[in-house]
Amino acid sequence: MKKRNVILAFALIGIVNASAQTVDFSKFQKSAESDSIAKVVLENSQYLIIYDYEYVRDAEFPEDKRSGMTMLQVGKRYNRFMDYNEFRFDSLMDATAKSLKPYAETGPMMMQALKKRKFRENIVIDKQKSTETIQRTAGLVQRYQYDEPCPTLNWELVEGDTVIASYNCKKALTSLWGRDYIAWYAPEVDMPYGPYKFNGLPGLIFMVADTRGHHQFTLNGLEKVSQYYPIYLWASKDIIKTSRNKVRKIYKNYCADPVGALTSNGDIQVPDDVKASVSVKPYNPIELE
Repeated sequence: MKKRNVILAFALIGIVNASAQTVDFSKFQKSAESDSIAKVVLENSQYLIIYDYEYVRDAEFPEDKRSGMTMLQVGKRYNRFMDYNEFRFDSLMDATAKSLKPYAETGPMMMQALKKRKFRENIVIDKQKSTETIQRTAGLVQRYQYDEPCPTLNWELVEGDTVIASYNCKKALTSLWGRDYIAWYAPEVDMPYGPYKFNGLPGLIFMVADTRGHHQFTLNGLEKVSQYYPIYLWASKDIIKTSRNKVRKIYKNYCADPVGALTSNGDIQVPDDVKASVSVKPYNPIELE
């Protein structure tokens, strides 16, 4: 890898987030299905749902919270949950390719989208088969993919009411991958879906947070789709197909030793002064088990 690529890799390690904002979907409408992102299109969305994502990067500093934006696409057979700015980056790439404009014109917007990415997983759920395909990075830029059954969530509907975005919501409890969660769902919105891997309540989930306050998703917008917003899986030949446990191990090792993760294959050499400037990364994943 050339020196400039090493610098880019460490720039990606240290990227910071800008504050979340309300989405205006009209800015990203597409009328054609041509694109430049290698993908397998499964179907078009019927609904787009935006969730603000707030999380604690370092469990030792629970008051230091970061924020991003995520998006749930609801289709007839498939749902997809991903970082909104990842979607925005793909849309900009596609629109630039379709218009034949030079990437220099859209490059600054693409870089802003990259900097704002916070949620690392692209989760596609096959509702007929009750399976999910997860595509994600594990610290650096390499993407991995694995498949697994949708987790079985044992929801406990409990007493409690609140109002979120002018909707009356009810309370429910569950556990998932080592964390306990409180969810608020709106029976008025007849969709048994929610952010991340949360599904199965009698109404759309408007907010869900773990009981330690380390990961929280809050609904920010809901829109019925009239344009082309495909649900798809990335289809790059460079994606490594593996297992959930291996990806978790890779990410944990990366957080413990970022330089080691970058140089593990022996192709990259990092100067000692650069090594000394790269610290251990906080490890507080949404999935603890």
